[in-house]
Amino acid sequence: MGATLSETAAIDSWMDWAAQDLELPACVWFYPVAGYMPFNAPAYEKAKADLAKGLELLNNHLLDKTYLVNHQISLADIVVASTLLYPFKLVADGNYLKPYPNVVRWFQTCVNQPEFQQVVGVVTMCKKELKAP
Repeated sequence: MGATLSETAAIDSWMDWAAQDLELPACVWFYPVAGYMPFNAPAYEKAKADLAKGLELLNNHLLDKTYLVNHQISLADIVVASTLLYPFKLVADGNYLKPYPNVVRWFQTCVNQPEFQQVVGVVTMCKKELKAP
């Protein structure tokens, strides 16, 4: 995981944060589009707002960093980027992501790694938010 105990703890922390603070709003937002759950307008609005809070935290952290923990990609980057993969492909369009340029830069750096592309293919960012039927 990390080269030091401190790096390992930071990686664990980012993975836990993604599971607790990003995954739920991300899924509530894009699951109706993917047909995994029915659309609920109040849940949709709350999910977008909650994800925005997480992206703001992430954006601030990445202000002067290329990766989440150290100077190379780590499991933390893979987990957090994977959590954001479908929202960024399906529902989080350029207008939504405009306040988070550091997140977009970091995300594109991660998903354009050859190893990442071998698993998920080429990632195309959402141009226009898909809406649930």
